[in-house]
Amino acid sequence: MNLEKLRRIVEKICSKANCVYAILFGSYANGKIKDYSDIDLAVYFSDVKNDYMDTALNLAFKLEEALGRKVDVIPLNIADSIIKYEVFTHGILLYCTNHTKYFDDHVNAIDEYLDFKPCFERFYRKNLREI
Repeated sequence: MNLEKLRRIVEKICSKANCVYAILFGSYANGKIKDYSDIDLAVYFSDVKNDYMDTALNLAFKLEEALGRKVDVIPLNIADSIIKYEVFTHGILLYCTNHTKYFDDHVNAIDEYLDFKPCFERFYRKNLREI
């Protein structure tokens, strides 16, 4: 599936699902698609009445039905800083209704990751030594 077709479908479905923006990441974003690859989409939601995971699962089901492929939706509202950093530095923006919010979140994700990067590195080194 090409990127423009994916973008059109994501735009159509996200426009009806309280999505502020949606970012493609993972194998579809980096071009390393395999037959078994799923589509990874990080979404920032507004006005969520249920919990974020329910909203993300409902969106994933709608996207899977339209795309004919497994879709994982990560709600950026509750994602950790490592995931946010990965999404914002390597992802492709597919849908956005508020560019100011998107750019603010992008900058904040990088700042937050860089603030905690020394802690992450110490944690990983310690755990690697224990293996």
